[in-house]
Amino acid sequence: MSSEQQSSSVYEYPLQERFRTYLRLEHSFAELNNALALAEHAPLAFFNTLFATQELIERNDIKTELAKDLELQRATMERWQNHPQIDQNALQGALQSITMASDNLQYIGRALRQLKDDRFLASIRSRLIQPGITGLFELPQLQRWLSQPLALQLQHWQHWHEAVQPLAAAIQLQLELTRQQGEFDTVVARNGFWQESCDPLALLRIRMPPDSPYYPIVSGHRQRFTLRFMAIPTSTDADAANEDITFELARSPLLSTTTS
Repeated sequence: MSSEQQSSSVYEYPLQERFRTYLRLEHSFAELNNALALAEHAPLAFFNTLFATQELIERNDIKTELAKDLELQRATMERWQNHPQIDQNALQGALQSITMASDNLQYIGRALRQLKDDRFLASIRSRLIQPGITGLFELPQLQRWLSQPLALQLQHWQHWHEAVQPLAAAIQLQLELTRQQGEFDTVVARNGFWQESCDPLALLRIRMPPDSPYYPIVSGHRQRFTLRFMAIPTSTDADAANEDITFELARSPLLSTTTS
């Protein structure tokens, strides 16, 4: 769930596997930013988050898929350039952002390789990614590293953090553009249930009042989905909603080479 406005809560659901990966990475990068801010007081949290982010990146062909999606965004926007109702300044700004993000993708492989080849990171990664709580007695090299002056530690943390920033920026841009392409409509889920067939979609967004007792459970694929609204489980009340629920739904289309 993400907070879009103070007066609402937004739940997101990807209808394509690569958008699932984008959302996971967006969350991971946000966690890494938070961990960097607190690294002085919780250094293990930074390393754990960095290694989890690395593992997620390594499991997926992020660069290729992201380059294709950004190119689709560019092609779509270029077709809007002659539309009289389009804000041309905003459009040109978006195109410049896409060009910059696409150009920066070529440096991602080198930056990630530097992380992977870092001998100190490699020496502690295999232990930290194992389940369970790790003590410094199991990682004397980390204990020694942490005894260095704080300024030197901060320099290293910043260097490792910066290695993933081109990818983080490109994914953030892709998701922002995808979200902008879906407008919210007011919908009523009868007895807490909604089902819809649609054109191919990349992402669903469900907006609800923050004080609503319900949250959505979404299932489906890019051309068909269902929503069921549930309450947080308690010992007495039923979990599934059995009343009509008004909410807002945004459907972000899956761009293709034939998108008009």
